[in-house]
Amino acid sequence: MTGYRAPNVPPTKVTPQLVRDELLTCFQSANREFANLLNQPVTDEQLKQQVNQFVRTVFDQCGVNFEAPTKEGITRAMAECRSNAEKMMGPKGSSIIQHHYDEMMKLVRVLTD
Repeated sequence: MTGYRAPNVPPTKVTPQLVRDELLTCFQSANREFANLLNQPVTDEQLKQQVNQFVRTVFDQCGVNFEAPTKEGITRAMAECRSNAEKMMGPKGSSIIQHHYDEMMKLVRVLTD
């Protein structure tokens, strides 16, 4: 499987804002894979806008400040995003979801609160 890979950055450079931005990149990658799996063509710009809106909405629903997230907030929002993706994609999307979740957790684990 190809797809998203967490960037290899020094732990001192891993901030909540970096992780939030990587979450957007990660979700774009996952959603591109979902679109391919479902044979639904999507442009990069459409994907970027949809993902940005979706992630911001999830942050809001979870009570997480998108502009100044915390490790705990990001973790909560990621769990909600994962749950939503699992409901939407079912078993056929599970390996894509797991891969992207695992990659994001590499960054989240480095965060300090």
